[in-house]
Amino acid sequence: MRKHLFLGILLLIACVVQAQHITRNYNKTSLPHVLTDIDNASQRYTINFIYNELEDFTVTVNLRNRTVPEAIREVLGFYPMRMTVSDSLIFVECTQKVPTKVIGHIVDQHNQPVPFANVALLNPSDSSFINGGVTNNGGDFVIPCSQRKVLLRVSFVGFATYYKLINVGNIGTIRMKTDPYTLKSVTVKGMRRVIKNDVDRLQYLVSNDPFSKGMNGIEVMGRVPMLNVSDESVSIVGKGITHIMLDGHILEMTADAVKAKLRSLKAEDIERIEVITIPPAKYKAEANAGYINIVMKRDQSKGWSGSISEEVQRQYRGRYFQDININYASRKLELSTGLGMSLDKVINESYSVYDFKDGHQRSTRKRTISPWPSYNADAIVKYHANKRLELGVMTSFYTDHTSPDHTFVSINRDTTFTTAHAPAVWNNNISTTLYAEYKLDSLEKTLNVNYNFFNSNAPTQSENVSVTNGMTESLRNESKAKYQINALKLDFSLPFKHLYMETGASFSAIRNKTSLMLENFANGQWKYNAAESNEFLYKERTLAAYLSVKKQLTEKLQVQAGLRYEHTWTESNQLTQGQISRSHYGRFYPTLHLNWQLKGNQNLAFAANWGIERPDFNDLNPFRIYTSTTDYMTGNPYLAAAYTRNMEINYSNGKGLYVVLYSSHGKGETGWRTTFLANGSQVTGPYDGLRHEKTGVYANYNRNVLAWLNLNIGGEVYYYDSHSDYQTDVLQINGWGRRAEGSLSFLLNRQKTLIAEINYRHWFREYFAQTQSEPHAYLRMSLKYSCLDDRLKMSLTIGDPFHQNINRNTIFYQEYTNTNRFDNHSRYIGFRATWSFGGRQVHRTYHDNRDTESQRAK
Repeated sequence: MRKHLFLGILLLIACVVQAQHITRNYNKTSLPHVLTDIDNASQRYTINFIYNELEDFTVTVNLRNRTVPEAIREVLGFYPMRMTVSDSLIFVECTQKVPTKVIGHIVDQHNQPVPFANVALLNPSDSSFINGGVTNNGGDFVIPCSQRKVLLRVSFVGFATYYKLINVGNIGTIRMKTDPYTLKSVTVKGMRRVIKNDVDRLQYLVSNDPFSKGMNGIEVMGRVPMLNVSDESVSIVGKGITHIMLDGHILEMTADAVKAKLRSLKAEDIERIEVITIPPAKYKAEANAGYINIVMKRDQSKGWSGSISEEVQRQYRGRYFQDININYASRKLELSTGLGMSLDKVINESYSVYDFKDGHQRSTRKRTISPWPSYNADAIVKYHANKRLELGVMTSFYTDHTSPDHTFVSINRDTTFTTAHAPAVWNNNISTTLYAEYKLDSLEKTLNVNYNFFNSNAPTQSENVSVTNGMTESLRNESKAKYQINALKLDFSLPFKHLYMETGASFSAIRNKTSLMLENFANGQWKYNAAESNEFLYKERTLAAYLSVKKQLTEKLQVQAGLRYEHTWTESNQLTQGQISRSHYGRFYPTLHLNWQLKGNQNLAFAANWGIERPDFNDLNPFRIYTSTTDYMTGNPYLAAAYTRNMEINYSNGKGLYVVLYSSHGKGETGWRTTFLANGSQVTGPYDGLRHEKTGVYANYNRNVLAWLNLNIGGEVYYYDSHSDYQTDVLQINGWGRRAEGSLSFLLNRQKTLIAEINYRHWFREYFAQTQSEPHAYLRMSLKYSCLDDRLKMSLTIGDPFHQNINRNTIFYQEYTNTNRFDNHSRYIGFRATWSFGGRQVHRTYHDNRDTESQRAK
């Protein structure tokens, strides 16, 4: 009986404590005093806060029968505060930790407080938004601000908008007028900031760019500083590898599948595009790699939505693209699916000449015609099990069905005519990611677990027929390439009071098996060539761990430092010959980012990292892949990893100017060289030991010159030097590389639904590895129109109308010079229409699997 009575008393006490309510009346009371008063009155909760952070904020509120958490939420109101409840503890902190603030009191003509008035702090030079807030019940506001002088704007329904140039601090009382107010001394401009800098990335705010309306994902990235768009391929200036992410999710697809996905995105659904030129320790330590992260808009609308996009192009042939996207969102479940189809036909021409020192010349003219239909599908399912746990699955599938025909005319001392036909085969790859995200506590400490599976099947077949002086020789080969990647990752995001920490570990296992069957035609029948057929198996395992810390050192200075360790085990097995070679290597890779916020939205940053470049799978296979009956390519099983160092200093003036000074150094990199055998065969293969130094400056200026005219210009100048550490017949190259770019965008009507754009890029000279490229250019013009409340968007585009996009390059050898010309016939005219249906902005969801190994499986 006593036991039951005791339990009853405990239950009664718990109910009283649980049901405790607060009734208070505060009038212009300091926030620390209010929180202390509520803490003293509370029997269950302990309220923690830093007095100095909150002492400038005042509270005017009448609380009636509120629970402690409800009372604190009402007290904080619209102030920039964060409240975190954890069991019996409540943490209150200011989210904008700036020592200087704009403090004021707003009243009407009868000296009555004006609650819920909008207060904005603007940049006096261009009226761009700095910070803002809302008055409380007593008409008071406190807005953190790091600038000394700002343009104050106060607005509220029924009152004339108030403007005043002020010094940051306590500005006293502002009296609003109901009569019209004429602003005489201040001109308010409508330009919104488009470029923003974070400690480790540049952000392009697409939602602030009215000229991006009606563009797809590829076209929008053509407006972003540091990005280069050519033939729908997107790369970062000065980077050898570019990974593209959607909301942190790396697109583990082929290049054509990535293009299809980016074409399906609409500018109106993109919040911002982030360019990470020096990746922090969280990302793989790749050599000279960068990341582009597309962040989608996310509102809270639920239900179904989608879009259908059709595009037709006319080049030297017709091309057709179709993309369908369907999205669904509810309180617990989110779904995003996409289907794409491309009916393409590739025609390109190349001309290669070798000029030897003894005076003779060898040339090859090649023409390729290849029907290229492809299909892709992707789906993401995200389930919110509860407030802390999120589960998800992501999968993508891509397949194509190509049947290229090649025609060669080689002129050496004899003339050889070669044809190569590849019967149509299906190539496909699939990627699946399972993930779980769990919030460890109410302070947003998070655990992420990811498992990624990638599988690719890429068979090829070809039949080569060569005719030399009436003599016919035939050869055919069939190859199979199957590779799989399994990766497991564990990541912790740990926000603490004075710093933000990220740490984690990962393990990946790669298996790549290739086989080559070669046959020669003799005496009227095909005969198996066992000497040149082969099976090759490559295995690679990598274990990695990292730690990254970000901290605000001062009001203006932020630092992020990280350290990553990767250890790799490899095994190369030539199954046909029974030869096995094994190796392992490990190294630390540090990263450092510094970011200074200067006056007037100016920003100065420094970044550096170290990386590793592992050989591509196919480059390690030593057996031959014939391009004709005599010429072939071969790999090198002894290729080693290369290491790089990258540094950059970037500056943004907050008014559209962005400048980057960069330097990259690489050693032990892979190069390619061509040699000629005594029988006339041309052999191309990789070698390592290549070293490069590259230092340059890139600048971009983006400005709305007029309300209806946008100017976006940029350029790059760099010095490049490349040579081999070992004895080789490839000569050293060095020189200055230069390129320029520019675009003009026009708003042609008041509704901003008709937009014209002219985009021009000119490459004066470029250097890469052992290659020196000659000048070429690309011009693109477009006209975009949206109607029916932006549900129907149409665009007309003309690309390369003057046929300027022809690539020419030169490679210098000790005994000869190789000059190449490549024309992919990029001149075209295209029309695209996109119809959006259902909810206007059902948010899509993506997740970061941070797996980039599939990029090496070329």
